[in-house]
Amino acid sequence: MVRAIMKINALTFCLLVLLSTFTGCTGSEDEDVEEESYAGPLKILALHGGGDSPEGLMGQPGMQDLMSDLPEFDFFFADAPDEEGKCDQCWYADPPGGKGEPNEDRNWADISIDYLNGVVEEHGPFYGILGYSQGCPMATVYIANSNTSFEKAFLFNGYLPSTHSGLNDTINEAAPLGVDALIFGGANDVFIFGVEELAGVYSEPTTIISSNADHHLPTSSDETYEDVLSFFRHGTNGTI
Repeated sequence: MVRAIMKINALTFCLLVLLSTFTGCTGSEDEDVEEESYAGPLKILALHGGGDSPEGLMGQPGMQDLMSDLPEFDFFFADAPDEEGKCDQCWYADPPGGKGEPNEDRNWADISIDYLNGVVEEHGPFYGILGYSQGCPMATVYIANSNTSFEKAFLFNGYLPSTHSGLNDTINEAAPLGVDALIFGGANDVFIFGVEELAGVYSEPTTIISSNADHHLPTSSDETYEDVLSFFRHGTNGTI
């Protein structure tokens, strides 16, 4: 009887050891999965201004400073698709009757939306979207009218497409937009009014006004530059 009990105990012990080994392996696999989290640069989709180009935005001193000081981010500079006879290097054309006659066409920016969908599919996923000048209303139109989601939006020297009531309607219907947004304006910029416009359609945006800047991104010498860097870095931990 004693020997029988000892055999049962030995068998039970072996089973426990075997189960512990399997459990340990499972835990190790989970740790391996966690370690495989993406740790590369966070991608930012950047939209240039109307009549500008990817090279023009990239060459701005403020953009060069951001790229130099934020090596953890990878900026992809998109190129606005030309709409033959209507738009040259712009994200959407002026209203057919001129800026004095608001355009009610809700599909006016569809060519650019389709183009950006293709960029996201081929080069994404993107952590954030950056817009400069007309790139800001285009970024806002895209956020409101696509299935693409971004953690953050960085909007410099922009405004809403107020001469396009159709596009504005699509934005207002989706507002407040839940993207964590930085809205930057220069006190000497003719488009400074755009800060308040854009802030009205985003949920709890961060607004930054430079007393020195004109219609350009802040450079490293600007009084607000460190605040801009802080917004880029806040909440990032190297994983997406």
